[in-house]
Amino acid sequence: MTGSSLATLLVLAFTAAVSPFSLIVFSLVLASDRGARNGFAFICGWIITVVLIGVVMVAIGGATDAPTSETPRKWFLALQLALGTMLIIMFVRRRLRGQPIEEPVVEPAKPEPGWQRRIATMRAPGALILGGATQTWPVMIAAGAEVARLDVPNAEALMWMILFAIASTAGIVVLEILAIRNPGTAASRLDRIRSYVENHRDSVINWAYLFGGLFLVYRGLIGLF
Repeated sequence: MTGSSLATLLVLAFTAAVSPFSLIVFSLVLASDRGARNGFAFICGWIITVVLIGVVMVAIGGATDAPTSETPRKWFLALQLALGTMLIIMFVRRRLRGQPIEEPVVEPAKPEPGWQRRIATMRAPGALILGGATQTWPVMIAAGAEVARLDVPNAEALMWMILFAIASTAGIVVLEILAIRNPGTAASRLDRIRSYVENHRDSVINWAYLFGGLFLVYRGLIGLF
């Protein structure tokens, strides 16, 4: 594990950990009837999915490996460059879209969306699947590519992917701990957190896309050229 690879994984883990969408979904899971238990299942599903992404990337690297060629490493760097470019394009599109001008209109209260009602009544297996589906996929794939191109045994690559997966759950783990320590006030606290995240969602997503995208582009260009 080189210093540059470790820095890359830390940056990607931070980008995934502050994803507003994941935090909002997880706060809804914690507010469900089986909050803390569903939250633990969500975290397990998240970690399992991220590790599986790493396993797939390592398997692809092993399948394309050639003893006398650096093609696999170049391929993973090109993938990181493409993913970084994708994040930057997403950032530019969001910035150009701008904020719609909303006129104050008095509307009747809207019913709760169906997907929120399903989260409120789901059990642990559903939370496990939801945790796997709630991913910042370009970031996770880039992390898998970074681990896959390391010149380490598969067991060590798996260990690094597990550590990355755990690090990427930092944001939702904090919410889980707060819900377990003070269950009596968890609902009101989660409402405040969800409201704050929703109000600052666009700016956080924009900066996460830009920062993560620029880093991946830089990482890919330096490695390729």
